Amino acid sequence: MVPLTLGVALLAGCASTQTAAPPPEFNPALDAASQVSSFIRPANTKTRGESRRVALTSCVVAFGTKTSGFAQTQAGTFAYQDPDKARVEAKVSTLYQLEGIGDAQMQSMTDAICARAERQLADAGLDVMPHAELAATSAYQAVAAKGRQAPVDWSLGKSDYRVFVPTGWTLFDQRFDGKARGIKNIFAQASRSNPQALEAKLVDELGVTGVHLDLMVDFANVSSSDEQYTGFIGRNVGRDEASLSTSVKLATSGVLKLVTPDVIHCHKLGCDTMWTAWPAYQSSRPLVSSDPFYTGMSDAQSAGSKVAEGLASAIGVLTALAGGTGGSYDRTEWAVEADPTAYEDIATRYAGYFVDMAVLAQQPN
Repeated sequence: MVPLTLGVALLAGCASTQTAAPPPEFNPALDAASQVSSFIRPANTKTRGESRRVALTSCVVAFGTKTSGFAQTQAGTFAYQDPDKARVEAKVSTLYQLEGIGDAQMQSMTDAICARAERQLADAGLDVMPHAELAATSAYQAVAAKGRQAPVDWSLGKSDYRVFVPTGWTLFDQRFDGKARGIKNIFAQASRSNPQALEAKLVDELGVTGVHLDLMVDFANVSSSDEQYTGFIGRNVGRDEASLSTSVKLATSGVLKLVTPDVIHCHKLGCDTMWTAWPAYQSSRPLVSSDPFYTGMSDAQSAGSKVAEGLASAIGVLTALAGGTGGSYDRTEWAVEADPTAYEDIATRYAGYFVDMAVLAQQPN
C-alpha cells in the first residue's frame, strides 16, 4: 500500500488467475454416431468422391509438453492520464509443463494409436491397403524418402509439442519440419518432387485414397483476457483487468484428411495436388476427459526468478510514483506430474474416439 503522506493515489491494474468453466465434454458412454455433428466439422466434402480403397499414408501424433498464457492491463491510446494518480500496469502469466511422460512412452502410444486407426478404417467398411504392403511399394518409398526421423519439437501458438510418427515411418508433412516458410523450400514445393506431388503420384499409380491422420493431445489450457481485444479495439481501448482462465485436463483434437483421386491432376510431367482442396474432417472442439491423469502439481518457478519478479514489480511501482508508467508482474510456473498409466489409457482411448467419429463423417459420396 502507498503511504498517504505521498499524496498520490495508486491506480493499479487487477491481475488474477481463475479456474475456467469446463467446456462441453464428449461422452464416451454414448455411441460415436450420435456425437459426430457436435465434434466433427467437415470441409471440402464435394471432393470426397466414391473411392473406398484407402491407405494410411501419414499418421502424426503431437503430445503437448508445455503451454502458457499471458495477460496485461493497458491504458489505451486515447486514455486520459490523471496527473494525481500513478498508473501501474499489471501483467500476469502462467506456464504448465508436463512431467513423467518420456519419448519411449509417447512412441509406444503413437504406434498403438496409428495401428488401431488402420483397423478403424477397415471396420468402417473401407478397403484398406495394409501399411506393410504400402511400405513395400516404390511409390510410397519415394514419399517417405522426403521425410525425416521423428520425434521432432514443434510449437503452435503458446504451446510446445513432441511430434511422433509410427516406428519405421518418416515425418514428411512439411507443416512440422520448420522449413515450410523458407524461400528454398517454396521452390521445392513447386517442383514435382515434393511430398504432395509424390503422394498424388502414389494415389494415381496404386489406385488408393491417401489418408492423413493428425492428432494433438493437450494436457492444459490457458485462456487470456487479452483474447477479446484485437484489431482497433486491442490498440485503442484500455483495459483495467488482466486475467487467465486455466484448466488441467487431457484433451484430444485432430483432423482426418483424404488425398482422393478427385483432388489430383496427373499429366506427362507428373502429378499435382493442393492440400487446401483435400476433404478434411476436423475437430470442431476437443474431446476433453474429466478422468484424472496426474498425481500432483508443484511450483516449478526458480527462486531466482521469483526474486527478479519481485524486484521488477517494486521498481515498476516506484516508476509510476515518480511520474512514469510502472508495471507489476505476477508469474507462476507449474510442473504437472503425470501418472503414466492413466495418461496413456486416456490419451489412446480418446484418440480412438476421435478416429471413430471422423471415419463416420467421411463416408464416400
